[in-house]
Amino acid sequence: MLNKLAEKIIYTLLLILNNHIPNAKAQLNKTAPSIGNWTMFFGQVRFNDKLGIHLEAQFRDYKLLNQPEQILLRTGIVYHINSTSNLTLGYASITNFAFNDERFENPTVNENRIWQQLLMKNNIGRFFFEHRYRAEQRWLKSQNNNLYRDRIRYLIRMNIPLNKKTIESNTLFLSFYDELFINITSNPFDRNRLYGALGFQFTNGLNLQLGYMAQTVNVSTKHYFQTAINYTFDLRKKN
Repeated sequence: MLNKLAEKIIYTLLLILNNHIPNAKAQLNKTAPSIGNWTMFFGQVRFNDKLGIHLEAQFRDYKLLNQPEQILLRTGIVYHINSTSNLTLGYASITNFAFNDERFENPTVNENRIWQQLLMKNNIGRFFFEHRYRAEQRWLKSQNNNLYRDRIRYLIRMNIPLNKKTIESNTLFLSFYDELFINITSNPFDRNRLYGALGFQFTNGLNLQLGYMAQTVNVSTKHYFQTAINYTFDLRKKN
């Protein structure tokens, strides 16, 4: 009796799997691996109270290691309006790699980008906010086509110190952000990024963040581990 019941259960499960596995395989073949990895460096050089330079390098992988998705290099001239806001005019070079049956081919799309940015900061008690407004002019080149695209972005970030009232030397903190990308086209939604991280502020100019990001493009969401180093080279003379 038990053997017959087990046979019926196994048979039913096999029918269910037979109906669902082909669809699952087809879906997997259309998408990249579920977990990727971004390793990032963000630098600021402060020449004086008003002028600085932004330096940035990001290495983005489809999987955790050694399967490149994108290499992004970005720089810009920063004008500090005051202690809580600044303007940046910059340039970025982006190299995109194709994902095809877990084989990575030569770069398929190279992008040159001009960008403008307004960054504003404020805090409500222990909650420290950043509002970043960015416009981008994008020249994309592939083997078969050349395209020009305009895009705007808005990011809101919240940092919360855990062991101190402000983020200063030897502070453990949480960081969260959401960023929306809008194309200036008839199909405006480009992507959205939702991020959370644990960070440690070693000195006033150096911190490390270990985080996790979900990026939604069209209707597909991909997940990434992220490691970010932020460093400020302060060349201002100390009084």
